[in-house]
Amino acid sequence: MPPSDSDTGRRIARHFLRKEDAEKFIAAHHKTGSVALADLSLEERHILGLIRQAEDYSPKLLLNVWHQYQQEKQSAGRRGPELTVSEVAAKFYERQVREKRSKRTLMDDRVRLRRFTESLGRMSATNCSSSDIVAYLESIPPGTNRRSHYKALKKLWRWAYQLGYVDAEPMARMRPMDPWGANVDFLSVPLYSRILRVVQGQEEPSEGVPATLDYKDWLPYFVLGGLAGLRTCEMVRSAPDDPVLTWEDILWNEKLIHVRHEVAKQTRARDRKRYVPLEPAAAEILRPLTGAGPIMTMCENHFYICRRELAGLMKIKLPDNCLRNSYATYAQTFRSLGDVAKAMGDREETIRRFYVQTLKPDTGRNWFYPLAQDGKKNGHGNGGALSTAA
Repeated sequence: MPPSDSDTGRRIARHFLRKEDAEKFIAAHHKTGSVALADLSLEERHILGLIRQAEDYSPKLLLNVWHQYQQEKQSAGRRGPELTVSEVAAKFYERQVREKRSKRTLMDDRVRLRRFTESLGRMSATNCSSSDIVAYLESIPPGTNRRSHYKALKKLWRWAYQLGYVDAEPMARMRPMDPWGANVDFLSVPLYSRILRVVQGQEEPSEGVPATLDYKDWLPYFVLGGLAGLRTCEMVRSAPDDPVLTWEDILWNEKLIHVRHEVAKQTRARDRKRYVPLEPAAAEILRPLTGAGPIMTMCENHFYICRRELAGLMKIKLPDNCLRNSYATYAQTFRSLGDVAKAMGDREETIRRFYVQTLKPDTGRNWFYPLAQDGKKNGHGNGGALSTAA
């Protein structure tokens, strides 16, 4: 017996009457788990020697690693055949549909997951590492689009790990490469009043282009977006069954606009409905148009086509969200940030960060009386407001 296993600490011999007795003695010592008594090969002794040289080595740590391996092995057996990244992404999208996510969320997930699977779809999901995902994200130009892809993939891998499709979450410690972008373009007061007159057929879109009533159905969009800060998704449906603002939601006597829970942008809030002040100018413009049902009857695709056509005829820029940005920017010059945030259905921090441009106090009051402005006389510029030609 080696010195480590003898009572005296020295190498000694043990004698047995029969060979079978000696074999039983050896087997009993092997069952105790003693490495010293185990019949280790030269390679096994070399590997254990390397492991023991690590500063954080401990027998318990080595045992825990072995247990973790066994658990992962059992999980893999329960999981069944190994899935590819494309198969996991498809299952995740099916889950999003079952969970009845909003149509816009489904569309965004579908687009981003399709691009991801075109790049890494054939790879085994369990072999997809954080370095693979980082390399994919770096193939996307910096900005909000890459941040959106990060958000979609983060949801995918968290879900895949929770359901056991992968043994580890590859994006668990990954941080976004980009901050969310801030679209802060807003319109000048003269330009806004000019848009309203053009839409109503009271002014030619540009020199040589005759006035037209082709865009008169757009008037509620420009009025409610600019004078009430409503979101496009709250007025224009992206699918036939999408709930949108109706004429019945305008409470003329109370001077309020009721944005119902199902109409408001989908968030985690328990109650998303809100009441937006109905500006006198908005009531004056919209009251003669009062009807029944949705205020905007067109779908999202047709909406954006016509929006680009109108901007082209007027030779102006109409960036996304410019009406809502304008509402927030001008309203906060004479109203509290809390009142503006409440009307827009956002937090004060969000309004301050994404929408508000600092102007002199009270300078925004003119925005809420657009038709009283002489747009032709004053031109299209107004400080830092967006007014340049496209």
